[in-house]
Amino acid sequence: MPSTTVNFSVRTDAALKRQADLFLSNVGMTMSTAINLYLRKMVMEQRIPFEISLSPLSAEDRLALQEAEELKKPGVGRVFKTVNELREDLLS
Repeated sequence: MPSTTVNFSVRTDAALKRQADLFLSNVGMTMSTAINLYLRKMVMEQRIPFEISLSPLSAEDRLALQEAEELKKPGVGRVFKTVNELREDLLS
C-alpha cells in the first residue's frame, strides 16, 4: 500500500525559523525532513524525545556550563588519569 503524505502548517517565530533553516542547511537537511524525524522518534518512543522542564537554568548555572565547555577545548583544561593525580595537583 503506497504511503500517503499530507501537508500541515506550523506557526513559529520568524527569527527562530531562520535560525533553524540555517542550522538544517548546514547539516544537509530540510525543515520537512527534520520535522518528520522528530515525529517518527516521538511515535517510536511514545514520548516527547527530549526533556521538558519548568526550571530554567539560572545565570550562574549558564556561566558554569559555559566555563565547563571552555575547559573541554584542547589545550585549555587539564586531564588527570587517576584521582590520585588530581589530588596531588590540588594539594601542590
